[in-house]
Amino acid sequence: MRLRLRDEEVPYPLFTIKGRLRLSGLNDQAISESMHNSKVSTCKTEEALLNYVRESLKSYEPEVRSNFETLTKYEELRGDTPELPAIIVILEGASATGKSLIALELMRDLTATRFISTDSVRQVLRSIMNEEKYPELFCHTYQAHTHRQAGPEHLVPAVRGFLAQCEIITPHIETMTKRIIAEGVIAVVEGVQIQPGTLQSISPAVIEVLINPDVKTHRAMFAGKHEKGKLTTVSDDLTVRDKEFVATRAIQDYMIAIAEKKDVPIIALTDYDDARQEISDLIISRVRNLLSSFEEGAST
Repeated sequence: MRLRLRDEEVPYPLFTIKGRLRLSGLNDQAISESMHNSKVSTCKTEEALLNYVRESLKSYEPEVRSNFETLTKYEELRGDTPELPAIIVILEGASATGKSLIALELMRDLTATRFISTDSVRQVLRSIMNEEKYPELFCHTYQAHTHRQAGPEHLVPAVRGFLAQCEIITPHIETMTKRIIAEGVIAVVEGVQIQPGTLQSISPAVIEVLINPDVKTHRAMFAGKHEKGKLTTVSDDLTVRDKEFVATRAIQDYMIAIAEKKDVPIIALTDYDDARQEISDLIISRVRNLLSSFEEGAST
């Protein structure tokens, strides 16, 4: 699709509107019906396209329309002033809690042009740091305690291994997040090596969320890392995986306790779509707060 922008026709990313509609509460079928190609293709400007979408939303609940208008207003104003920062969603949780898959969905919905995975940062650090000096970097988080431990001694070894990895990785995540905020672009961050509450003070636009499947679901997801995830660096020995899950769940339980203390939202993962919608609701709420603060500041 092409739309006119400053007297020139340019390719228009229609998926940005579809993502906005998903965040607003519409499912894929409803979005398909609202964005009928034969009608959308008649729009020549972004304003005409948005007006068409507004008309199509009149048959849906007022909340959906309100959400869409909120997101549209935010997108129109964002970038004009540093006082209205770009949203950054940070998904936290131990291994095999579903963070990565939810992150993919949110990147599409938010049209996020930046993505940080703590595992990718760990891979980069492995290429520049010595394995003999930092062996805790060259293993899974639930194995790190066998190499080095950090934090209070009353904590179980698995958690102290997690904290040892956080000591190395989290500062880099924080620096990268601050840089993204300075650039003014929307981003999604996900990974294990972030203690809940560590990054939310960077900006009012930072939304930290802890993803938390129940123990039974988490165990099944963890066990499926080899078979379903095709991950070649994990054992296919169920006895080994069961022991590793005990360590992983200890890390998750620690993160839950910290999240509760730091007022970080905890999203129960029973279904990916439901979890994504809960996070979408948090995003809408935060955008409303940002707009309200911006408008109050502009009026004074």
